[in-house]
Amino acid sequence: MDQTVTAQVFRLIDQAEAYADTQAKSRENALRYYNGDKSLLPAGEGYSTVVSKDVRKHIQKLMPSVMRTILSNDVIAQYEPAGPGEDKEAAAEQATDYINGYVVPACNGERAIHDAVFDALLVKTGILNWGAYRNSKVVVQEFSGQSPDAMIGLDELGEVSDIEEDERGFLSFRLRRTISEVKIVLRAVPRGAFLIHPNATSIEDSPIVGERQVLTRSELVSRGYDRDQVWAITADNDPADPDSDARRGEDRSDVDADVAKAMEPVHVYDVYIQMDSDGDGIAELHHFVVAEGSDEGDEEGHIVLEHEFATEVPYADVIAEYEAHQFEGHSIAEDLIDIQDINTTLTRQTLDNIYQSNDPTPAVQVDALDDLDAVFNPVRGKPIILAQGRTLDEAIQYKQVPFFGDKTWLMKQQIDAEALDRTGISDQSGGLPAEAMQNTSATAAMIASDSAMARSEMLVRNLARGGLRKAFRGLLRLVVAHADQPRTIRLRGQWVQVDPRAWDAEMDCVVNVGLGAGTRERDMAILNLILGIQQAVMSSLGPDNPLVKPDQLYNTLKKLCETAGFASADPYFTRPDPQEVQAKLEAASQQPSEMEIFEQVEKAKSEARLQVEQIKQQAQMQIKGAEQQYRAQIDALKAQKDAEIARMKAELDLMKHNDQMALEWARLDQQAMEPAPEQLPYVAR
Repeated sequence: MDQTVTAQVFRLIDQAEAYADTQAKSRENALRYYNGDKSLLPAGEGYSTVVSKDVRKHIQKLMPSVMRTILSNDVIAQYEPAGPGEDKEAAAEQATDYINGYVVPACNGERAIHDAVFDALLVKTGILNWGAYRNSKVVVQEFSGQSPDAMIGLDELGEVSDIEEDERGFLSFRLRRTISEVKIVLRAVPRGAFLIHPNATSIEDSPIVGERQVLTRSELVSRGYDRDQVWAITADNDPADPDSDARRGEDRSDVDADVAKAMEPVHVYDVYIQMDSDGDGIAELHHFVVAEGSDEGDEEGHIVLEHEFATEVPYADVIAEYEAHQFEGHSIAEDLIDIQDINTTLTRQTLDNIYQSNDPTPAVQVDALDDLDAVFNPVRGKPIILAQGRTLDEAIQYKQVPFFGDKTWLMKQQIDAEALDRTGISDQSGGLPAEAMQNTSATAAMIASDSAMARSEMLVRNLARGGLRKAFRGLLRLVVAHADQPRTIRLRGQWVQVDPRAWDAEMDCVVNVGLGAGTRERDMAILNLILGIQQAVMSSLGPDNPLVKPDQLYNTLKKLCETAGFASADPYFTRPDPQEVQAKLEAASQQPSEMEIFEQVEKAKSEARLQVEQIKQQAQMQIKGAEQQYRAQIDALKAQKDAEIARMKAELDLMKHNDQMALEWARLDQQAMEPAPEQLPYVAR
């Protein structure tokens, strides 16, 4: 290759490296504050070393809401047809299912999105990269107990070795195969390893975009690079990301381990450069993979592993909050670093004050004590021995420190309020229900919750409409470009055949962020409201109405299941089959019209009313006959009762008369037995 071109490539790399170095201090500072590095604010001996992790606390409040908004849906990005036509609609739907249901899980895309969003919140800018790599790997399989026929055709698959035959005539052998495959990847590039020109305000207008990579020699050879050139690259154990030590925090390690030549790590630069190589005055996009070595390359030691023309730069910047007219975004850490310093200082001072108040410093008169160790190293229950003739008050006095922790804690609350004003991040930003705010009215709590959610929603929309959308469009172009045949894969619980070669590689896409920035309860309430409206429309206008289709109703039910936390809606609802829906609509169209149904219903109502009247008349006649029969029975019983009463009354009168006659006869008998008055003898006084 022309050494002038190579020199230009490495000159741009040096400029991009210099720019990355100027930003390194800011990134390292943010990472150290996130990890709560105690060396940021050293403390004197005997004083508190606690660190307030405000940067970590606020990012961790925001991350769950942001990630749930982006990743809770099984369709992260939805592709849109490039033009009218059922075939284009079907291709867009199939591409959506394939990318989201197969490609993203296969390349661990959710982890890449998480890491890029995390970098955007902490170190200003996250970077996503997509690419296709042809890897070759050696697979050795061992076989035993095989018949001689099993050897037929194995030479075409690979190298057969170590063939052994047992006493029964069965064979044992090894098959060594080299498997080559194209692997599509979506990964997050550490911001410290990413290269961009210092004058660029975006990836599109930068003359150089790429990254510094650390790969083993074996991996480079497996990608198809010349072995001699790879072996000539200078070994380098330094990480590709200069922020790695600060990123790992206490988990970092300084251990150096010797490895075999094939597994030695080397630095390579994978860059995309705008340059005019044909002299027509218009810059073309070139892809270079270069490294520095000593045994191969040009006189400067530059090694070019790959050079080809490129159609796009496969990098996207993921930014949560944009800064006008510059590439780097604005991070949460930038707003909170000085807040964390203040809170750390206030917390340490408060704790030191509590320690000093609870354990005051003693002032000791040495000659008044026989045992100083009992004062400076006290043991519970161990006596303090005083000198002869001395009192405890003379021997020991304690320096009392006034307690002011309550005042510093009030100041800390003011600092926390300042952090809220700067970032807009509160407990509600992470999805805490507004009702969880104690001593707050429901209306005020809801206002605070909506205000916190507004910040999350703004960040999510910046992330979705920027880097994520660009990355998913790049994934689609990769899939279409590297598809060599149809594939049969499992999507939505069914085996389907997918042929990406028929798709339009320039389809646009939309990242789904409709719900999820608020609480789960808020999202469920909104979805239930939508479901109620859909049901009302379909109930009043029928399933074949212009507003709500069965697919839309199913989408609402599916989203309800996902919001509730279920992985899929398939166990509960079935996606409508268009042919089945059409058949039911046609069957419904052959049913009687509404007027005919109305007339039939009215006729049935009239017949029912007539039958009811007949039954009612019969029932009234039966009731009237029963009443008459009942009255006759009552009258007969009443006459019988009156006769019985009259008979009993006559018997009673007769008995009374007989009793009176008996009394009269008794009186007469008594009178008859008494003498007459004139016949009594006279007695003189």
